[in-house]
Amino acid sequence: MTIEEYYQEFTQDLIARAGADENFTRSSFVEHMCSTLEDEGFMTGFTQTDYKNTTKGLAVDAWSFNDELACLTLIIGDYRDSGSLETLTKTDIEKAFKRLVRFVESSLTGGFAESLDEAMPVTELAWMFKKSRHEIAQISLILVSNAALSAKVGALPKELVGKFQTNYEIWDLGRIHRANTSGKAREDIWIDFGSRETGALPCLPAYFGDGSMQSYLLVIPGSVLAELYQDYGERLLEQNVRTFLQFRGSINKGMRNTIVNEPHMFFSYNNGLTATAEEVITVEGDRQICKIRNLQIVNGGQTTASIFTAKRKESANLDKVYVQVKLSVVPPEKVEEIVPRISQYSNTQNKVNAADFFSNHPFHLRIEEFSRRLWAPAANGSVQETHWFYERARGQYANQQANLTTAKQKKFLLINPRNQMFTKTDLAKYVLSFEEVPHEVSLGAQKAFAGSSSSPGFVGRIATQWAKDDGKSFNELWFKNTIAKMIFFRQVDKLVFRQDWYGGYKANIVTYTLAKFACMVRTSGKNFDFLRVWNLQTLPDTVEFKLVEIAKIVNDILGNPPPAYTKNVSEWAKRADCWALVKDVPLTLDEGLLEYLADYEQILEREVDGLRTQVIQDSIHTQTYVVNKGARHWQRLREWNQINKKLSPKEIGILDAACSIPRNVPSDKQAPILVAAEKRAIENGFPPEV
Repeated sequence: MTIEEYYQEFTQDLIARAGADENFTRSSFVEHMCSTLEDEGFMTGFTQTDYKNTTKGLAVDAWSFNDELACLTLIIGDYRDSGSLETLTKTDIEKAFKRLVRFVESSLTGGFAESLDEAMPVTELAWMFKKSRHEIAQISLILVSNAALSAKVGALPKELVGKFQTNYEIWDLGRIHRANTSGKAREDIWIDFGSRETGALPCLPAYFGDGSMQSYLLVIPGSVLAELYQDYGERLLEQNVRTFLQFRGSINKGMRNTIVNEPHMFFSYNNGLTATAEEVITVEGDRQICKIRNLQIVNGGQTTASIFTAKRKESANLDKVYVQVKLSVVPPEKVEEIVPRISQYSNTQNKVNAADFFSNHPFHLRIEEFSRRLWAPAANGSVQETHWFYERARGQYANQQANLTTAKQKKFLLINPRNQMFTKTDLAKYVLSFEEVPHEVSLGAQKAFAGSSSSPGFVGRIATQWAKDDGKSFNELWFKNTIAKMIFFRQVDKLVFRQDWYGGYKANIVTYTLAKFACMVRTSGKNFDFLRVWNLQTLPDTVEFKLVEIAKIVNDILGNPPPAYTKNVSEWAKRADCWALVKDVPLTLDEGLLEYLADYEQILEREVDGLRTQVIQDSIHTQTYVVNKGARHWQRLREWNQINKKLSPKEIGILDAACSIPRNVPSDKQAPILVAAEKRAIENGFPPEV
C-alpha cells in the first residue's frame, strides 16, 4: 500500500471515528496518536488538553508523565484536513516545537498557571511545572502529524528547554504508515554499543551448528543498562508483559540496598536478565556484540528499573554494578511462538503466568476466531453484514489487505470496516468499564490491560476466569456482549465531546459514565440486554439520553476533586475514592430504559446455552488439533515417553491410536485427554516442534 493510499484510508478512519465532526476529527487524531505512542512504549497513559493560545504563540495537545523515568512527554498535533497528502516542512516543525517550548517557558514563570481556568485540562499541566518541577528530570517533545516529513529536513533540535534534558521526536504519516503496515509489534530499535563510551560488549556464543538458535551470554555494566533504560524506557520491556515497576516489594528493596551499599555484590546476588533480539551484529570472531536490533527484556524488568531508579533518585555509583544477560536471537516470524515460552520458563515472580500476556494465549486466539467468523447484523438501514475485526497482533488488519487487488481490498473493507477494528487494550477499556472499575481504566491503556501492583487488570481477570472454567465463559455470547459494550463506549465517546459543558478529560468521563450505568443496572436487580445492542449495532435514543445525563454528573465530580487533588483531575480519576463518590450518587433508571433490561433467569439461560455451545466447539477444535498434528508428532511423543515414562496406561492407549492417524482417530472424549498428556509431557521436557 502506497503512502498516498494509506493517507486516504487513515483519514477516512478518523472521520468515521469522529462522526464527520471537523473539530472532533483533529481531537480524534491526537487521541489516536497518543494511543499509538503508548502502545509503542513512548509514554504511559495520557491526558488530552487541546490547548492553543494564538496570541502568545503557545500550544500543547496532550501530555504524559512517567514518574519512574521522571520524564514528562508533551504532544503537539499538526493535523491537515486536506483531501491529499501534504508535506511537513522544516518551517512547520520549527513552529510546532516553538509552541511547545513557549508553553514550557510560560509555565515556569509566575502567574501563568493562575491565569488559566481551573476546569481546563491544561491547567493541571501548568501547575505541575510550577509546583513539581523538581520531580521532572527530562522532557520529551513529540510532534504528531498527518503530513509526510520532507526529505529536506535534517537533524531535529537539540536545545534544552527550561534547563531540562530534552528529547525531540516526530511521528509523521510516513512513520505511522511504516509502523502500521510493517506487521511488527513495535518500531525497530537499533542499539549501537560501538558508539557508546564503553564500546562493544564482550560475549560468549552459546549455540552450536546451524540448527540451534543463536544465543549469547554476556555481562552488561549497570551504567550502560541505566542509559539504555533512560533512552528507550519501557520500549525495552517486551510489549505484552510490560509492567510499571517501583520499589514496592521486598525484591526491589533488596536490589536497591545492594546497589547502594554493596554494588560489588550485585552480580553475585542478582539472577540477571533474560532478553531477546531480532538481530545481533558481532565483531572479533563472534566475541563482541556491537549492535542489537530490537532488544527486549523478557525477564528482568525489575532489575533494569531498580538500577536506573537507584541512579536517578539516590545518585548511586554504578561503576561496580554488573548484570549477567542471556540473550537469544529470535527471528520475527518466530516471536509469537518462542518468546512466550522463554518468558514462561524464566519468569517465576509474576503471580499471573507471563504467557497469559501474550497474543497467542488461547483467549486471544478464540476472540480472533469469533471476530472472523461471526457476522454482525446490518445497521442503519444497510443490507451489509460486517465483522468486528480483532487485531490480536499489531499489523494483522493491514497485512490481510497487503496483497489484495483494489477490488478485493474494497470488499475486505466493506466487510471489515476500519471503525470496527479493535485491539487487546481496547478490550480492556470496554470490559473493565462495565466491571465497574473506571479508576483502573483511568490508569492508562497498558496498566488497565496488564494490571499494576494494586490491580490484576484485564489480564489477571481473564486468567483467573479461564483457569476456573477452562475458558468456557468466553464464548460467542461473551463476544457479542463485549461488542455491545464496545458500541456503548464509542458512542458515549462521541456524545461527550459534543456537549456544551464538556471541557476535557473525555477518556475519564466515558469510563466513569459507563461504570455508573452498569452499577445502576446491577442495583436495580436486572441485567442489561446487551444482545439488543448487538442486534441494533447502535444505542437506542433512550439509552443515549440517560448516558449523557450521567456523563454531566460525572464531569462535575471529576472536575471538582477534593483539596488533596486540587488541579489534578487525572490523578483524582485514578483513585478508588473517586469511583466511590460517583457510585454513591443517587440516580435511577428511566421508565423508557426498562424494556432493555432482562431478568436474571433469562440471562442465566443464555449463559448456560453459551457454555454448552462452547463445550461442543472446544471438543471439535481439540479433535482437529490432534488430527492436524499428525501421526509423526504423536510417534515422537510415544518414543519420548518410552524413555521418560510420564504418561499413564490410559494416555498411552489413546496415544497409540493417534500414532495411526488417519486410520484411527481419537474420539471427542479421548482427544482432550491426549492434549492434556502432551502438555504435561512438554512441562517435563518433551521438546515441542519449533
